[in-house]
Amino acid sequence: MCGIVGFVSFRDEKSAPPPHFLKGILNHRGPDRFAHTQLGPCSLWHFRLSVIDPTDGGNQPLSTPCGRYTLIFNGEVYNYRALKKQYKLPCKGESDSEVVLLLFNALGLDSLALLEGMFSLAIWDAQEKKLTLARDRIGIKPLYYSTANGVGFSFASEVKGLQALGETRPSKKYLSDYLNLGFVPGQNTLFEGIHQIRPGYYLQLKDGKANHRAFYSLFDRVNEKPSVPTSYDSAKKSLRDLIYKSVEDRLVADVPLGCFLSGGIDSSLVVAVAQNLLGSNLQTFSVGFKEAAFNEASHAAKIAQYLGCDHREKIFEQKDLLDIFSNYLSMTDQPFGDTSLLPTSLVSQFAREHVTVALSGDGGDEGFLGYGMYTWAKRLDSVLLRKAGRLAYPLVKSLGSSRYKRAFGLFEGHKKEYRQRHIFSQEQYFFSQKEIRKLQLGTSSFSPQPPIPSWMSAQEQQAFFDYCWYLPDDLLVKVDRASMAHSLEVRVPLLDHRIVEFALSLPAHWKKRQSVTKYILKDILFDLVPKEFFDRPKQGFSVPLAQYLKGPLRPWVEKHLTREIIEKYSWVDPDVVELYKTCFFTKGDTYLYHRIFLLAMLHQWLERHGE
Repeated sequence: MCGIVGFVSFRDEKSAPPPHFLKGILNHRGPDRFAHTQLGPCSLWHFRLSVIDPTDGGNQPLSTPCGRYTLIFNGEVYNYRALKKQYKLPCKGESDSEVVLLLFNALGLDSLALLEGMFSLAIWDAQEKKLTLARDRIGIKPLYYSTANGVGFSFASEVKGLQALGETRPSKKYLSDYLNLGFVPGQNTLFEGIHQIRPGYYLQLKDGKANHRAFYSLFDRVNEKPSVPTSYDSAKKSLRDLIYKSVEDRLVADVPLGCFLSGGIDSSLVVAVAQNLLGSNLQTFSVGFKEAAFNEASHAAKIAQYLGCDHREKIFEQKDLLDIFSNYLSMTDQPFGDTSLLPTSLVSQFAREHVTVALSGDGGDEGFLGYGMYTWAKRLDSVLLRKAGRLAYPLVKSLGSSRYKRAFGLFEGHKKEYRQRHIFSQEQYFFSQKEIRKLQLGTSSFSPQPPIPSWMSAQEQQAFFDYCWYLPDDLLVKVDRASMAHSLEVRVPLLDHRIVEFALSLPAHWKKRQSVTKYILKDILFDLVPKEFFDRPKQGFSVPLAQYLKGPLRPWVEKHLTREIIEKYSWVDPDVVELYKTCFFTKGDTYLYHRIFLLAMLHQWLERHGE
């Protein structure tokens, strides 16, 4: 795993930054080696975390023997040995990066569709003076780019790399997205002129003009409903085989490797399969918190003991989370509403003391209908239930508890094209579109909806929506920033694109049977670990944010949500913000806690980057 940064001058190589200008800026992503090369107008920097072929043969930037193509690469390609053999690539070393480069030299853009893994890459063509950027199918590894400084084109694994190359300014064009979702989806950011390469896309830059196109489309893969096994048993076997192959691919490393183990379904499945494949004491890691409602460590320990893992756990206190919180914006670069970043950072920090690579169970909920929002999607698809809910909502709003106010708010009635976004928003306690219209100064600009296969049910459409937006722009951002902050590579076997495609093709009743979510996934797990270990309510990897905001984080809220600061930037209405603060801190509307967090985080960021 690594960090990459590049700059292509629109003038000449003399306008490029000096070679060591960026030294230290992304060291957390690649502490093992920093390198730079200047190729005419193109500057390339690489920060290496050595995982595959830690010798000099794996160092980057890496050029073809003729010197035409030069590569910097972030991630892992798990089928690199098979590709090397199939295409008879004349590799000098044992790294996957060299395979990627030589395959591109042989096949050009067609090579991208052959890469199986997680990656972002940049290749400079010295002959045509053309830059190619690309990102993996699911969006596991990040890649940002900018033309904001006007003198050249820059790209980086994190926004902070772009900030080092030129001035960055906040832009409220996509503020409504952040308020509604807790993140900015798609190509967009809250920075003027800074964008993301989308999952499964490549960008080519030549003569100052950028061309952004897909080499992989999840929609195209599942739009025409793929054929599925004729029986549940055959589907279970096929899925089991895919999971075993995916985990096996991700166990290849030339450095110590382990697994996160929360005690939930997804991480337990990955650990059980990995332990089965290795046949030895797999290192597993879990963290817990003194607050019992947020602590699954004891469950994880029991599962690890049953499987025979070499298990380690660490119990953290409030102070540890708050210490991590002080670096929150430094990790994310822009406002980000998913506070599970904090415990993910803690478990990454803990695991890094022992290993360089860790496997995670992320991705199981989206593929196998594990979230409560999918139940809400099904309910909202009922016309009669929506009408009944809208009629009952005024009464619940005036008399009901916070929980029921939140639930019945889903029935307020919104346009169908915003349904997926709205369901997710409410599940995560973020702002509804109605609230945003009152809060936001100026116009509201929502990003276009992704195309969704028409054959899918409402809950399947919600899951597809989450694969397109929530996973690459929230969950995977969280995992990448939290882990790379501690120079830990995290691999996500359940997000292998073949598993994703297969999961989306399965009938909904095989994924959720009555009230049992992730049914087929659990069925595979229970062949490896007794069902009794999981007879408990689902817990998320979260923190007691409401409690913290009313306690140790209240000074932070009060510091950044003063009327003076809000009026200074004029991104939101100060009177509306004051009303939210009063309702949360004084009137006991605890359900507003995440709204308070989003607003305070936004204004802390504006104070750092605003004019």
